[in-house]
Amino acid sequence: MNKKVVLIGKVAGIIFSYFLVFFLSVYFTVSLLVKGDEINAPDLIGKTLAEAYTIAAKKGIILKKVIGDFGSAYTPNTVVNQFPAPDSGVKEKSVLKIFVASEVGQTVVPELIAMNQKECDALLKNSKLKKGHTAFVSSFEMPLDCVIGQSLPAASRVAEGFAIDLLVSKGAESLSFIMPDLIGKPADRVLVFFESEGLKISKIEEITYFGLKPGIILKQFPSPGFEISAKNLIGIQVSK
Repeated sequence: MNKKVVLIGKVAGIIFSYFLVFFLSVYFTVSLLVKGDEINAPDLIGKTLAEAYTIAAKKGIILKKVIGDFGSAYTPNTVVNQFPAPDSGVKEKSVLKIFVASEVGQTVVPELIAMNQKECDALLKNSKLKKGHTAFVSSFEMPLDCVIGQSLPAASRVAEGFAIDLLVSKGAESLSFIMPDLIGKPADRVLVFFESEGLKISKIEEITYFGLKPGIILKQFPSPGFEISAKNLIGIQVSK
């Protein structure tokens, strides 16, 4: 009987000790959590990492940084978000988590406007970027093969290997004309008119034609009514 009482007493002592340790742990944990004056969490969003640590030190806050790639809108090594939020009530010596834009894997988009495609390829390669889709459009302002537009503006920050689409000039479109009837007209006046319109008569053949004064057009190529441009070969036969 005495042994049974002693055993029960030991078990009760062990249980009591367990609960005593448990309640003491809870007490000290709560004491640590509530220890210190409550302050407002500083606003660190948009600050550089160095600025954030300086502000946190003055406030008595411990920072825990989380570095990641949060997109091209954020400058590397700046705080893009925080927890708790700015002006939230926190205790001194408490931990504030900050999310910092990574410097690794980002690059700056160069200015490509007015560059030719060869120059663009070199600039994109040096910036660790790729050339994406290339579209061509006629332009009277921008010379042939020069970039008119780019899919991202210069100075934008993007991940390395990002593809930049280009809009490239294919020069001014050639104007088209309907070939007039030149037969019987003075060749000198026709030549002046054609040159003023950006057209060139590439072949002039002179032949003897009795009864007709020199310099009159006898034949023409292309024929009247044919659509022509600066790319067409135009020929005439003239009396001498």
